[in-house]
Amino acid sequence: MRTDWSLFFGSFHPLIVHIPIGILLFAALLNSIAAYRKNKTLEFSAGLALLVGSLGSALAAVSGYLLSASGGYDADTLFWHQWIGIALAIISFCAWWIRRNQKKDIFLLKTKLSTWLLSLCVLLIIAGGHLGGTLTHGEGYLTAHMPSFLKSLFPATPREQLQKLPPQLDSVRIYTNIIQPILHAKCVSCHNPNKQKGDLVLNSAEGIMKGGKSGNTLVPGDIDKSELIHRVTLDPDNSKFMPANNQPPLTTVELGLMKWWVASGADFNKNIAESKLDEKTKFLFAFYLGFDEESNKEIVLPEVAPADSGIVRQLKEMKLIVRSLAAQSNLLDVSFVMVQKSSPEQKKKILQKLLSVKEQVYRLDVSNCALGNEEMKMISGLPNLNKLELQKNNLTDETAAPLKALQQLVSLNIGQNAITDKSIAVFKQMTGLQKINLWQTQFTEEAVKKLQDDGVVVER
Repeated sequence: MRTDWSLFFGSFHPLIVHIPIGILLFAALLNSIAAYRKNKTLEFSAGLALLVGSLGSALAAVSGYLLSASGGYDADTLFWHQWIGIALAIISFCAWWIRRNQKKDIFLLKTKLSTWLLSLCVLLIIAGGHLGGTLTHGEGYLTAHMPSFLKSLFPATPREQLQKLPPQLDSVRIYTNIIQPILHAKCVSCHNPNKQKGDLVLNSAEGIMKGGKSGNTLVPGDIDKSELIHRVTLDPDNSKFMPANNQPPLTTVELGLMKWWVASGADFNKNIAESKLDEKTKFLFAFYLGFDEESNKEIVLPEVAPADSGIVRQLKEMKLIVRSLAAQSNLLDVSFVMVQKSSPEQKKKILQKLLSVKEQVYRLDVSNCALGNEEMKMISGLPNLNKLELQKNNLTDETAAPLKALQQLVSLNIGQNAITDKSIAVFKQMTGLQKINLWQTQFTEEAVKKLQDDGVVVER
């Protein structure tokens, strides 16, 4: 493969550019202290730093020019970033040059002029640095992670506007409210109008459909031919894997949503109701967006210590969906929806690991996981469990018996299980139980009435 020497040296620009920035800022600081204390040694040191910084700025400008030859950058932003860098190198060198005369009267006059030029250099560093950040990370990079109390002082960024969801799940537009925010979070920093890596822009429907150099960026209805899906599913060690440069990859859920969207036709306008999702897919969308049928009910959450971040990371690596219940809570909402087809041994291993954060697990979905008595005993060891989804698990009266230990459980779904009236004693011992789903079970009307008499809401 032919070596492109200009791009090779240009790739050092991000490394080189920070050195003269630091030196010039240091020169400005020394110059200010020297002027205040009238210290000749500091004045000499400021001049020396100014010389080194100006030479470094020239080298950074050259490497930046070579890097710009790779293309993919917004022309206007690149133009101003480039010329600010060149101006910085010239002005900083001039600031050093005019300080060289050592005659006292002339030196004092030139020092003042040099100080003004050095102050101008600081302003150019700020302006050029901001434009460089825009080229690298896209617009709005400064406010992307700003605290909420500060964000209220600024207009919403495009990404924040995308994340404003309608009140009902069915009204959520799949591309606008789900796919586009994923792209903005993981892809747009390198594929935007300011930085078009591979001539690809992913911040608009038009840019996505236009595609880039590789072609077939998106083929509606065919994930195998869609280069976008191909790149994000490559091995992370592959040079073509996206996102590049060690940026956070798509999560398992984000990847699943992206694949579904492309496979279903990559419609840019439909909402969830119009898309006619199956229950599993609709659950994934709801879970990802944070919609919850009981989110409007006022409840007092138990206070627990934060879960071990290492354990949480391991659970996610096991393809478990783990998310925080609320912004100010350490409680966790956990789902096995991505591991339903895993082996019984793997599910036991996951549950055993889950017990390491048993105090934090508040909601758990293990539906359609074919759990047995041993697994149910593990689940019964979650002391703060509030909501449990157990439908389609081949439960029997025997395997359901350990549930009586869940005294804090409020909501239980055991629908589509061969469970009978014999388990009524188990549920009556669960003092916190308020709602139970018995759809397609073998409970009789008499048993249902006994639960209702205890104030339990029964769904069938």
